[in-house]
Amino acid sequence: MKIFFLSLLGAAALCAQQSGTELKMQWVVRGPGGKTGSKQEEFSKQAKPGPGKELRVLVMANKDCTVSFTGFTHDGQLLYGPPETVQLTANVVKDLPASAKWTFEGEEKLGEMDAVIADPASPEYKQYAALVAKMKPGLPADLLQAQAGAVREWIDGQLRSRTTAIDYTVKDNPGEIGGVIRGDFKGQSMMVPAQKTSVVRIRIQ
Repeated sequence: MKIFFLSLLGAAALCAQQSGTELKMQWVVRGPGGKTGSKQEEFSKQAKPGPGKELRVLVMANKDCTVSFTGFTHDGQLLYGPPETVQLTANVVKDLPASAKWTFEGEEKLGEMDAVIADPASPEYKQYAALVAKMKPGLPADLLQAQAGAVREWIDGQLRSRTTAIDYTVKDNPGEIGGVIRGDFKGQSMMVPAQKTSVVRIRIQ
């Protein structure tokens, strides 16, 4: 299994603007094992799906902002249900997902995870949020998938409009992760310009 992490941000995202938002992100595989019966490791090039495993992400921002994650199969079908959208409080590490489970056992045929990161004042994010709002509980499966397609199309559009690509750093070998607090969180940093929305696509092949 080849795993590619691709972060596509606006050109201005490379500038550490004081008015922008710095977000740290670290992808994790959690599964059975260890002395407590469960262990979690940083996602690495050696990561492989297996029984009882799940994918998680640790995120922290230096300012309040919004993050939203959506999973899709290789053929573009919605995976794990509607997007997981969370409001981040400045300088607090969040372990996501909070309301779903992103299984990483192989049978789900996970193709990609898309992360939308937005400044609260971003007009672009309002378009995305309006699409997500239509994915209400109880929506028939065909309508839910159609709306998920619209969400993915919006994400694709955002990615095409970006001119700067930043590779998400993936270690060759996994490192075990214990309890993570603000002071020792080692996630990869990325900048979200003021009043803008950035998109990170994680492809798994």
